[in-house]
Parts: sequence; structure tokens; C-alpha cells
Amino acid sequence: MAYENMNEYIRTIYSVLIMINNRANTNKDQKAKCIAIMIYKYLIFLSKEYNIDLADKKNILNEKLSHINLVPFFEYVSYNNIEFYDFNKIQIDDVDTSNSKDLERFVLSHIYYITQK
Repeated sequence: MAYENMNEYIRTIYSVLIMINNRANTNKDQKAKCIAIMIYKYLIFLSKEYNIDLADKKNILNEKLSHINLVPFFEYVSYNNIEFYDFNKIQIDDVDTSNSKDLERFVLSHIYYITQK
């Protein structure tokens, strides 16, 4: 059974992407830009995996962003039993880049830590 609130989850991921990308551009922060690119690729992966045409979802992606609703993010994480990486203790071999679940966990860990600052 798939997570049933995928449209809202994608809206949340997109909102975080816009926030991080804007911050990266404003501060000329290359690390934040790389994280934004990683989140963008994750968003594209989600759209393909769940057959969601991002271009047709104008009500989801083209709304003016006044705030970021993180509830769908935490619901998705809970539904899929995802544990965030501890970036203070992470080792290079903790993330298997050929494993989509590890990559998702890595991206979602970044989103979590950035939005909790």
C-alpha cells in the first residue's frame, strides 16, 4: 500500500526545494545549491515513481508559497519508517549510492535538519 497523501508530500518537498534554492542563490552558498539539486532530483524521481506529471499539477507546484506544511513530510517519514542520518556521526560507507532507499533517507535527512534550524 502506497502513501496516500503523495500530492501533499510532493508539495512539501517542492516548497522546501524553493526555500533552499532561494537561500542558496541569495547567499551564494554552493553547499545549499548542491542540496537543492539533490532535492530536485528526488522530486523528479518521485514524479516518475508515482506517475505524477509535475507540469499538470499547477495547483500543487505553482501556488505562491507563504509557508511550508511539514505535516506530510513527517507522515511520509513515519509511514515508511525512515530514520534520519545523524550527520555528526555519518560515515562514507553508511550511504549506498546504488540503493534508492539510502539516497531517499539521505535527502530526507537533509530536509529534516535544514527545516529544523
